[in-house]
Amino acid sequence: MFPRNCWYVAAMAHEVSDALFPRTLLNEPVLLFRRQDGSAAAIENRCSHRRVSLHLGKRVGDHVQCGYHGLEFDGSGQCVRIPNQERIPPKACIKAYPLVERDGFLWIWMGDKALAAHTPVPDFSAVCSSPAYVGRRGDALRVEAPYTYNLENVMDLSHVSYAHQQTVGTQDVAETRPRTTVSAHGVEVHREWERTDAAPVFKRLFGWSETRRTQTIRFWPGANIQLDISSQPVGNTDPALVRNIRVVGPCTPETEGTHLKFSTMYRDFALDDADITQRLADAFLVTLHEDKVLMENQWRNVLADGAGAPMVDIAVDQAPLATRRMLQKMALAEGQGQGQGQGQGQGQGQGQAQP
Repeated sequence: MFPRNCWYVAAMAHEVSDALFPRTLLNEPVLLFRRQDGSAAAIENRCSHRRVSLHLGKRVGDHVQCGYHGLEFDGSGQCVRIPNQERIPPKACIKAYPLVERDGFLWIWMGDKALAAHTPVPDFSAVCSSPAYVGRRGDALRVEAPYTYNLENVMDLSHVSYAHQQTVGTQDVAETRPRTTVSAHGVEVHREWERTDAAPVFKRLFGWSETRRTQTIRFWPGANIQLDISSQPVGNTDPALVRNIRVVGPCTPETEGTHLKFSTMYRDFALDDADITQRLADAFLVTLHEDKVLMENQWRNVLADGAGAPMVDIAVDQAPLATRRMLQKMALAEGQGQGQGQGQGQGQGQGQAQP
């Protein structure tokens, strides 16, 4: 179960060229491609004639030609040609989706089209499009677990103390109760330390043993996450030594049991240092795959153990629970009811984290 009347990331902008690019999004087969002028389009990845996947065909100018019987479709889903037939039935058209390119993402609207124009596209421009930050953008990471597992994983960063001990994890994260703020628009989690152990990656990069640090995670629908971390040496008075790292991490449901994770780590220091760029990118990729292993293991166990298997909520689940409830409320308001992806993650039978 997932809300549909939201903007989701269909792909990183660099993933889509003039070649046909198929992807499953919110249980729907979608075909992405770029027209000759560079603009991107998203249409249903099915031919209306015999339901063959259009990505098995080819581009013909700005049209997609079905590889079975040659029907052609434009980026609006309109069938524009049927071989040896002048009249094109209205029912021959296929679904097309609103698509907006912004901040290095292709944002897609899978719900009621009438609402798309009145709903702002998520804005990551302060990081992704700012010359003050640099980051290495990768491709989507496919995770075989519901997308809510990813949201919960990031909204509860206490796990970094145990899952990411070689990169960003320090014991103080798990031992520090966060301040959680829930509003009608999203959820925010904040921790700060006047003196704490430096994360392993900062120890390696800068030789810091202890730091003054803040950590803020924000979620807002559909499935948008931004993590901001500020670190500096204890007692520092030099603004040039403040290191800000910002992780932009929207994700998108693929199916009830799989999702796509679009995460990039940005920094505001040593912008031209290719070695630091490489080392941070490598460390970030390690953390992403560590999380992938754990989320996929959790989902396999949930499926194997059954919906009745007990799971206990604890204090750090406050933000994940609030995030889950917000998405459930949105989906229910759209008349979808509850489904497999929501409600088979953590136990959450009572919907309350223990104090």
